[in-house]
Amino acid sequence: MPHSTRLGGFLAATLAASTLAIAPGAAQAVQDPLPDGKAEASGEYGLIGDSLETIPNIYGVTIDDAGSIWYAVTDGASRGITEYRPGTLDPNAGDYLGNGEYADGTGYLGAGWNAPLHYANRDSGRDSPAGGTEPWAEPRGIEALPGGGIAVSDTNGNVSTPTGTILFYDEGHTVIGNAGVGGDQGCTQLAEGELAWGPYFTVLDDKLYAPYEGCNVVSVFSVPDGEPLHRLTGEGQTAGASPNPAATNGPGGLSDIYGVSTDGLSIYTTDLGYNRSPGAGMVQRWTLTDDGSDWQLDHTFAEDGALSFPEVMMYNTVIGPANGLYTIPQSGPVQRFTHAGEYVADVQVRDVPYTSARDLAITEEGWIVMTAKGEHSLRILAESPSPVSGLAGTTGAAAGTVELSWDAVETTYGQAPVLDYVIERSHDGGATWQAIERDVSLSTTATIDGLAPGAYDFRVSAYSEAGRGDSAIVDAVVAADAAPAVATTLTGTAPEVTALGAGVTWEATITNPGNTPLADVAAVFEGDTDGVAKTVAVGDLEVGESTRVEIVTPLTEAHLADLTAANSVSVVGVAPDGTAVTALAAAQVELAEVPDPDPTDPDPTDPDPTNPAPTGPTAPGTGGDGSGTHPTPKGGANALAQSGSSVPASLAVGAALVAAGAMWLLARKRRTTA
Repeated sequence: MPHSTRLGGFLAATLAASTLAIAPGAAQAVQDPLPDGKAEASGEYGLIGDSLETIPNIYGVTIDDAGSIWYAVTDGASRGITEYRPGTLDPNAGDYLGNGEYADGTGYLGAGWNAPLHYANRDSGRDSPAGGTEPWAEPRGIEALPGGGIAVSDTNGNVSTPTGTILFYDEGHTVIGNAGVGGDQGCTQLAEGELAWGPYFTVLDDKLYAPYEGCNVVSVFSVPDGEPLHRLTGEGQTAGASPNPAATNGPGGLSDIYGVSTDGLSIYTTDLGYNRSPGAGMVQRWTLTDDGSDWQLDHTFAEDGALSFPEVMMYNTVIGPANGLYTIPQSGPVQRFTHAGEYVADVQVRDVPYTSARDLAITEEGWIVMTAKGEHSLRILAESPSPVSGLAGTTGAAAGTVELSWDAVETTYGQAPVLDYVIERSHDGGATWQAIERDVSLSTTATIDGLAPGAYDFRVSAYSEAGRGDSAIVDAVVAADAAPAVATTLTGTAPEVTALGAGVTWEATITNPGNTPLADVAAVFEGDTDGVAKTVAVGDLEVGESTRVEIVTPLTEAHLADLTAANSVSVVGVAPDGTAVTALAAAQVELAEVPDPDPTDPDPTDPDPTNPAPTGPTAPGTGGDGSGTHPTPKGGANALAQSGSSVPASLAVGAALVAAGAMWLLARKRRTTA
């Protein structure tokens, strides 16, 4: 099996993106530089999990099918193996705090896994990790087994009791087998299963492939009973001979083999290269025969079948689920290659170096779980987000606002999921930047408000637990100055029957076409019934918002004589800076002919003697004051107040317009009676 697995529970987490309207707090600077270990650009690695410990003599690491992280320690107080059992891993539960800031914590390792269990002895069980009676010798390599459980290489198994080298455990952590017997017979008794030193090994199907470092062979055993099957060695070398012939300088010869791995089809060997001249560690790929009893060098890999590392001793090679290769030197950075052997990148995080990586496992997401000598001995690495693209900015509909939009950043193999987009603004051509404080969000649109008039540059960056990706920048987005305005129209609807006291409905549509919100909006109707202005309070009106208000006025004898009715409305509102804006509209309706009187009607002026029409300002279908709104005006005001009553002080600005409406009505009446 390849040295990789899926981290249980993580991929089920869902992060939804939606439209976001931002009412930012004070702008602030993001953490820059970011905390140690966090990537500051796309294509970099960052820590997404960290033990925050220095664990001397740490070596192998693996992730089993249940999602547990295991590592081995060869010596000291921590000698043995340790398990981090998985919990529930929420991608938002790491160290990322929002607004481009991180806490100094254990990241996903602490958020998604339970406290570690240390197995002190070979036969320690999961129910009693400190129990058991068989001490470890030097546990070094550790691998997940297909279907569950792990295998551990106790590299000095010849001094353990009982003797043995590679132990097989089931998913309940009970020993179920042992491959290899202790001893060092000069590489001549390998057919009997001798395996005194097999640091890094692999399991493919039902076979174990383990190195015997000094003997330059790969020993093959059945799993889990440990029966010795075959011995494989390099071109021109003979397994079991004493001593094994010297390695050739080029591909095909083994020299102090330290690690064996697989991509699920081929076998990879990694050696220290002691006996080469000049000394060079080497990674070689081998194609197995159908029965697994022999192999041949794959000359299509890298350069004639091998990756060579002059003057560098190589420990192991790990193959990820996407067939990427990760080579681990005795010292220096891990290097990443394609499956064909082409160099991709060094695996390192900013300001958290390691003098020597010991081992690593690759998850199906392409994350790296690494053991390393020194601080941060157990760490999880992922790549930073891809660059933001498609950023566009436009002037907003409201004063002091801009509209931003960009393309969603997808999470690809090797990356931690995007958690947030951080928006920053600059008012000095990019010399300084300030983050716009807001909640964590995956929205790809934003309305930024509270800006002083002028042009701004904006940049947007995607953040994950690993760090941030490259930003996208849009220049000179204009936040407009305030331009308050109000508009209105007026329509009238005549009653079906023209009769004294019948109601005419007047409806005013009030709109805010400016770029600022309005407060204390009110409509003053100047009807021609009794010469008394009627006021309807609307309240607040947002940019682009529209509302309707109406009143009903009764017909008088003058209306019946003229067969027309008229009204006007003046509207006033107040902008945030105290500026008052007004609008005026007028309307006239034609009335139907007055019907001939019914001789049987005792009161021909009353259209319905059983339901007399209201008198004065009251009209059918309205409140007691004859007013109404469709819908209810903002501010909850629905009463119609006659002029002279208590109204907002801001209505004083509309007095001139009201007077103008009254003069218009008076002039119309005079023309009618002339």
